[in-house]
Amino acid sequence: MGIVRKGNLELLKKINRSLVLETIRSQQPISRAKVAQRLSFSRSTVSSIVDELIAKKFVVETGFGSSTREGGRRAIELGFNPRSGYGVGVELLENGLFICITDLDGNVVLKESSVAGNDFKTIYECILASLDKASVSMDAVIAIGFCIPGLTNSKEGIVVDAPEFGWKDVPFVDEMKKYLAKPIYANNDVNCAALGERWLGGAKDLEDFIYIYIGLGSGVGSAIVANGNLVHGKDFMAGEIAYLIQEEDITRNQVNVAGQFGVFEKKTSGKSLAENDNTVQALFQGYTQEDPRSVQTVNRFVTQLSIGISNMVSLLNPEKVILGGEVAGYLNPVLDEIRSNIGRMTPIQTTVEISRMGVEAGVLGVIAYAFELEQNVI
Repeated sequence: MGIVRKGNLELLKKINRSLVLETIRSQQPISRAKVAQRLSFSRSTVSSIVDELIAKKFVVETGFGSSTREGGRRAIELGFNPRSGYGVGVELLENGLFICITDLDGNVVLKESSVAGNDFKTIYECILASLDKASVSMDAVIAIGFCIPGLTNSKEGIVVDAPEFGWKDVPFVDEMKKYLAKPIYANNDVNCAALGERWLGGAKDLEDFIYIYIGLGSGVGSAIVANGNLVHGKDFMAGEIAYLIQEEDITRNQVNVAGQFGVFEKKTSGKSLAENDNTVQALFQGYTQEDPRSVQTVNRFVTQLSIGISNMVSLLNPEKVILGGEVAGYLNPVLDEIRSNIGRMTPIQTTVEISRMGVEAGVLGVIAYAFELEQNVI
């Protein structure tokens, strides 16, 4: 029974420390007394927690505040120290790595691409080299996150299927732990991009939104954030919109088969748009120049994409839908039409916009993911 009480006490301490740190972080500069007042904690409890946070360099004393109306002694104010810890995000690409290092507030300290290989030892060596360039010690790293272009069991750290690398059921996190004595996390690249949007992008602080990725290749996918949480699904396959299907597909005997491109993917991916040796860029240039063939192809794409988004909006009631990936960068000329279509196809209101985060969304998102899972440390 004593062990249970001790466990409960430790949990309570962690919760209280988290509340104090978040209050300082969001309300800085703020005094110990005001923290205690806001949280209805005793001053002694707050002072004890603050002393611990200062010792760990998560909190700093920023100086004296203003005098009280009664002319009393000015209180010492506190602030959050984002440079007390760092996160490393690594996106695995077909032709190398993209590495990003940020402080605890998401300020980018370093970002760089590497054409090195994707074997575990090379990844480790690239991380060390990046930390050295950023003048960040490994001791200061809170966690390292990996953004994987494939189906990933984020709970067990297993890459279930990553066709670009020929990986199946690879115990990725366990392999990286042979080189790195730090907390390590891995997640699917589209999920990571969504979390990046929520941390620092167009979905900042939103509880319910959808991120849709449309790549230049065959890739089409989505990530769902509902009630503030990323939805993974039983087999970590939630958001696989490549497999969306309509009546006309069944009529044409177009069905989804495991291991093959999805029906919806065949109609909305960059590869489907860039048919007949065309490019997505050339296609949309043709559209803006009113080339009949380009207009027909883009209009068909817009209709199919609008139907897919409308069905997701009807099912999930998101506050916002963010369009990301390389193809999204070409969608400004048709964005109003997509919005209008969705407004006609579903009575459930939402906002649709194009991501402004670019290539950094995934690595920033996996850093945010790692920080969240290590919140008891921060």
